[in-house]
Amino acid sequence: MLKNYITITLRNIKKYKLYSFINIAGLALGLACALIIILWVNDELSYDKFFKNSPVIYRANWDFKWNNNEGIGPGTPPPLAKSLLSDIPEVSAATRVYKVSKNTVRYGDKFFSENGIIGVDTNFFDFFEYKFIAGNPKTALIEPNSVILTQNTAKKYFGDESPVGKLITIGENSHFYRNMSYDNTFKVTGVIQNPPHNSHIQFDIMTSISSYPQVAFFDWSWIWMQVVTYVKINNPANVAVVESKVPAMVKKYAPSAFKRVGFSYDELIKSGGRWNFVFQPLDDIYLGSPNTGNLLGPIGNKKYVYAFSLIAIFVLFIACINFMNLTTARSETRSREIGIRKVLGSSRKLLSGQFLTESLVFSLFAMLLAVFIVELMLPSFNNLADKSISLNLLESPAAIVSILLLTLLVGLTAGSYPAFYMSSIKPVLVLKGANKVDGKGKAYRNLLVLFQFVITTGLIAATLLVNKQINYLNNVDLGFNKENLLVISNENGRLGNNTDAFRNALLTNPAVIDASVTTGVPPSWGFMDYYKVEGKGDEQFDLAAYTTDDNFINTLGLKIIQGRGFSKNYSTDSRSIIINKSAVKAFGLKDPIGKTITYPSVGSFTVIGVTKDFNFTSLYFPINSFALFHESSHSYTTPESYVVVRISGKNMKNTISNIETKWKEFAPNAPFEYNFLDESLNAEYLSEQRLEQIFMIFSGLTIFIACIGLLGLVAFSTERRTKEIGIRKVLGASIYNILSIITKDLLKIVLAANLIAWPIAWYVVNKWLQDFAYHIEIGWALFLVAGIMSLAIAFITVSFQALKAATTNPVESLRYE
Repeated sequence: MLKNYITITLRNIKKYKLYSFINIAGLALGLACALIIILWVNDELSYDKFFKNSPVIYRANWDFKWNNNEGIGPGTPPPLAKSLLSDIPEVSAATRVYKVSKNTVRYGDKFFSENGIIGVDTNFFDFFEYKFIAGNPKTALIEPNSVILTQNTAKKYFGDESPVGKLITIGENSHFYRNMSYDNTFKVTGVIQNPPHNSHIQFDIMTSISSYPQVAFFDWSWIWMQVVTYVKINNPANVAVVESKVPAMVKKYAPSAFKRVGFSYDELIKSGGRWNFVFQPLDDIYLGSPNTGNLLGPIGNKKYVYAFSLIAIFVLFIACINFMNLTTARSETRSREIGIRKVLGSSRKLLSGQFLTESLVFSLFAMLLAVFIVELMLPSFNNLADKSISLNLLESPAAIVSILLLTLLVGLTAGSYPAFYMSSIKPVLVLKGANKVDGKGKAYRNLLVLFQFVITTGLIAATLLVNKQINYLNNVDLGFNKENLLVISNENGRLGNNTDAFRNALLTNPAVIDASVTTGVPPSWGFMDYYKVEGKGDEQFDLAAYTTDDNFINTLGLKIIQGRGFSKNYSTDSRSIIINKSAVKAFGLKDPIGKTITYPSVGSFTVIGVTKDFNFTSLYFPINSFALFHESSHSYTTPESYVVVRISGKNMKNTISNIETKWKEFAPNAPFEYNFLDESLNAEYLSEQRLEQIFMIFSGLTIFIACIGLLGLVAFSTERRTKEIGIRKVLGASIYNILSIITKDLLKIVLAANLIAWPIAWYVVNKWLQDFAYHIEIGWALFLVAGIMSLAIAFITVSFQALKAATTNPVESLRYE
């Protein structure tokens, strides 16, 4: 029987080639979209699950509330690991990772700027397994100044020669933190495979954490939150026990550390503050840290996983709806066949089996075409989504089984209604030529089209709103002039003592409008710490800051609204500070000029100016208290340093070339790295830009698939009303009248779909916009545009088939009946 079903199906495919192609192509597009999304979602969900110890590894996160600031962050203090081991028995092991700032790495005459350097404890490989190509994981990081390279990094510096035992230098042999020097010569003790892309820990160079004196220096501190701590808790039920014991442990060790820097831990707790640590499962870090962050690599967003999973379901469902509508649209063609079969004894069960088999065969052909489309489109999708996913059917039996199950599911879903509908046709009415569509069947198909266009219109509206938000982020006034600002990296003092000379040399170039040396540029938070303000007693205030020179304010185009900026005419500026308007408000200062702000253990600084608020971070965050210290203040030391250059917009390529030439004069052994500030700011919203592009692609495909389904329904409608149309034309109906009769009901459905889709799209996009401190207001204009677009798309699709019916000779129409 099955062989007979398949034979009939193949015969029908051959007989109705165009119909079969449209049906298979519609299903294939839906399946291809779903497969790509499933691959992406599977990749997002796979992060860190490949580590053997993943189920028992947790990251310790800092849970804090200090004054008006609270949150959870991934940074923890150096002594946390040993304190957890000594005070909480449920913690069986702990290890730390220190993210090293960008440094110049040299071997012989080769040197590169490296941003993927980490320092780890000797037991790091007891937590995370990496395949060693050379070296021993037990001993590779025991000694200070030991370094392990990834395959790619080893190839970059050493080519085909073995790097083990070779010496490289990392950074400059100068002060690194608070005048502490360190040996910058490292011995290569191992080579490991590149870290998998689906790990939240990404690196190129791994060093022993004992190589960095600042980590050892702050072994007493519970405030220097610069290391990431991982623990093993073998029984997940014990996580709650561990978290319940942490506050007592913190209270035991933290007060002395607070007192050492001029703060009171007890006062913090009494005032409702919080200084605690909570534990996050390893495999939850990538998708579960949108507000926590990750110091060691990328993070994802569960919202996007949910959103695209829904899109995959919707696209598949729309493709199935199309199949149903196109199949039922052919009911007149096959109704006589069905009637004769029933008269000859075919049961409804056998007829249902026939149509389900046809659906499964169509689904199988569609899946084969979909796999081909996926293989064709994956490179472009990977480039768009910044992924490296692949189908790998030959290497994954599980993938083959999943695809076969999906084919079966789609085939049965798409064929269910046609099988029910077609097998229910009454043979007596068919043979009399009186078979008509019952009201329930018509209502059901209209409901399916309604659902299609709710999804389609919702996606159009969401895409338009996301596009508007991205444009807003890229064009909003940030409080400074971001155009034509060149940011040159001077990390870890690449220019050495030539920094001022380099800046001054640049100013001799007519194309250079201004230049400044600074420890931070937007969208960087800069250096953050807690300060005391004159007249506010022992109350502590958080403050982000850059250390800059006299030119910074003019170079960025900041506005001074009170007082003055730094100037060479004032020798006292080494003990001066400039704050923003938000800091004035947060500190409660009515007349800030002349007030002193004290940085405990460093000294006091006098407020000489107030700047207009500007967005020194991305638009995810509101503007907070911010300050500028003069470079001569030495209020803090950080490896971050930049030369910011405002250049003329004319002949920029030549200007950059001249700047590079000057760089090589002053720093011949350091890489010249630069970027434009506006590009860096736009890169902050790269994930949103990708979201917009992916939305546009899948919205377009969804619209196209929905149009195929709508075309099927119109074909069905016109086929059922062929005689009616012929009679109306004989009685004088115009083409416009015929078009109106055929299209008005379907356009009503699309209009109703808009009214349903708009509030849904508004709710979803509004939830997404809450991630931004600054965002667009959602008005109804974009929803009207989305509605007009969906109506126009539907009208064009419907009109194509309706016009064909309206222009048919009525004699042919009557003969048809």
